[in-house]
Formats: sequence, structure tokens, C-alpha cells
Amino acid sequence: MSELIETPARTTERDRVTGAVVTALTRVLGDDLPEIAEESRLFDELGLDSTGVFELLMQLEELLDIEFDTDNLRMEHFATVRSLADFVTTETGGQ
Repeated sequence: MSELIETPARTTERDRVTGAVVTALTRVLGDDLPEIAEESRLFDELGLDSTGVFELLMQLEELLDIEFDTDNLRMEHFATVRSLADFVTTETGGQ
């Protein structure tokens, strides 16, 4: 079985996207958030709601200069910071 080895370029893009997700969450939800980790659950722990999802996506589009195809969006993409960062990384072509 072969292992997936992350290259520096992939790690850098993933880190950039994760940073943008954290920045967007802070803008949408305010500065009084608990510490944000990749395992943080967006709805249960951070307090994101359905209205906030649209604002979060707009912030990410602005921060990363991308446009999301809404046909690709699924609720599971918004489970955790990690799942959202993985989705956005894929959308930006970083995977």
C-alpha cells in the first residue's frame, strides 16, 4: 500500500486555505470565538448558522479570489474547519 506524501506546495496551499477559513469565521462570527482548531465543529462549537454559511462563503470568495459552484456544496463540507478547508482546497485546485 502506498502512502500519500504531502509536497511543500500542497501543504502551503492547504495552510493558506485553512488560514482563510479561520479569518472568514472570525469575520462572520466575531472575535469572541473559542480557540479554533481544524477539528472545531462549525455549527455545534463555533455557533455558525444557516445565514452565516452564506456570509462565510462570500468572505472565502473574497479572501481567496475564487467563486464557488453552489452545485458542489454539501452540508458535510461544513462539519468542521478541516472538512471546509479540504473542500475549499479542492475547489481552488490545490488537491
